[in-house]
Amino acid sequence: MKIRPFTICCLLYGDYPEHADRLLRSLARFVHLDQFELRVGLNNVSAATQAVVAALAGRMPMMAVTGTSPYYKYPTMRRLFHEQPITTPFIMWFDDDSWITAKADDNWFNKVQAAMQPADMIGTLWRYPHWNSNQKLFCFDQPWYAGRQIPKSIRFCTGGWWTIKTDIIYRHNWPIPELEHRGGDVLLGELCHQQGYKLGQFNLHLAINADSTGKCSTSPRRGFDQKLCGYDYKRASRNWMDTLAGDAE
Repeated sequence: MKIRPFTICCLLYGDYPEHADRLLRSLARFVHLDQFELRVGLNNVSAATQAVVAALAGRMPMMAVTGTSPYYKYPTMRRLFHEQPITTPFIMWFDDDSWITAKADDNWFNKVQAAMQPADMIGTLWRYPHWNSNQKLFCFDQPWYAGRQIPKSIRFCTGGWWTIKTDIIYRHNWPIPELEHRGGDVLLGELCHQQGYKLGQFNLHLAINADSTGKCSTSPRRGFDQKLCGYDYKRASRNWMDTLAGDAE
């Protein structure tokens, strides 16, 4: 039996059946179906969204995980990754306002796999310019912190779509239990920096966090919001000033 290269995990939220339909139909092309296993997170979805999932489940066998209140992103992501072991070499993530565009050719997944050969994680690369001192402390206290100086701007793959080597997820128990709803993409970028993993740029034929026109990074924020993970972190140690003194401002 052929081992599929990807496990696709996607998170659907609320009463947005058009988002669910657009994303899942972009995956459901016949030529794509031998490329991935599918896991779908359902965070407080409506009956209309559930109907979309049910209609497409026959075309794409999927494992579904139902989120629990308050329907944060990262606890459901954690369940998608860890409730059953993922055995494919790569994990691909989609928020429900991201999708593969109609311009993608039949070999799109092969192009993703080729882009992963020189990289450990790919996506649309951004920089986050202003971690506060509490966020730095949070990073210092993570088991993956390797003593590298935290840069002034942290390079990361935006959270709406990315692909990563599966063994990285399990090696570092990602996403960490402390993550709730925001900041996971930046923190994962710093994890990659600390561990020496290579990030690569890839957004070919992807609409990522897009509005109805498909323009990337234009989708309005929906549902819950909060400060980034670690923003208010407090460490019990009295020696944290010494750690900060050795780090970049």
